[in-house]
Amino acid sequence: MNHDIPQIKFTLFTFKEWFITERLASKLYMAHQTISNHELGKSEPDLDGMQKDADFYQIPLSDLIDVDLSKKQKGFIDLGNVLLDTHRKTFQILSGTKGIYVIKDICKCQIIFEDAKYHDEEYPFPVDRRVLVTNYNFWWFNRKVYIGLEIEMKDHRKLYVYVSNDAKVQNSDSFKKYRKQAQQIKEKLMKSCFE
Repeated sequence: MNHDIPQIKFTLFTFKEWFITERLASKLYMAHQTISNHELGKSEPDLDGMQKDADFYQIPLSDLIDVDLSKKQKGFIDLGNVLLDTHRKTFQILSGTKGIYVIKDICKCQIIFEDAKYHDEEYPFPVDRRVLVTNYNFWWFNRKVYIGLEIEMKDHRKLYVYVSNDAKVQNSDSFKKYRKQAQQIKEKLMKSCFE
């Protein structure tokens, strides 16, 4: 019986992993040891490093950031459909323009409303589907809307967050609750970008 075969397979696997790590290190202008420390959990890359890793492997950045929302974790603030990471200084949109973004890149933020008939997660809050909401309670005029946020970044990109996961009747108690939540998220994001 030949016991060398598993060792050869292991050596080839190790060499393949080393080769990929070397390629990644040279492409990202990092030391091989730095990449290895990230893989082994001895150190953690910054957001730019994680974005480079994601680009190299052609995967979304959010796939590299593993956050278990069922556990209270230091540095994470759960705001519903927005998750703040105070350590990395990022925020993650969970419903709307999904992704992870740098907090300090926020320029401004406003509450917006989308007509419920035109709700589309893939293209959230298009301008022609937005609704003007008033505080006046006209029972014949109150329609269903989604409550959200428009976040303008410094590079003029606009990101969208669905604060309400389902349509709310304008001026109902549920509508007011989610509008208040949208205001709280807006204030928290704006405060965080100046910290």
